[in-house]
Amino acid sequence: MTDHKLVQRGIDATQVLENVVFKESLVILKQAVVDQWKECPVRDKEGQLLLLQLAKLADKFEGILIGIVETGKLAKHKIDMNNLRDESVGRRIVRSVTNR
Repeated sequence: MTDHKLVQRGIDATQVLENVVFKESLVILKQAVVDQWKECPVRDKEGQLLLLQLAKLADKFEGILIGIVETGKLAKHKIDMNNLRDESVGRRIVRSVTNR
């Protein structure tokens, strides 16, 4: 994926994470899982395990979006650095290939 596409994905993910409805939904989801876990009988090991998996899934989903944002920021920084350098496109390609 190109750096410009990574930047756009980061922008899109930022818009999702900053969306008020999304934030509220994520809080409601996490609270619902905790509430159900508290109501789950201690002897219901399978139910507790499923609720733990739901809690981890919610955190994982949020983490994936945050990771996309951070990747976009890094790609933006890379684009900015390349624009600041005074070098030809050919030299930039050679440098990027040798740095891998």
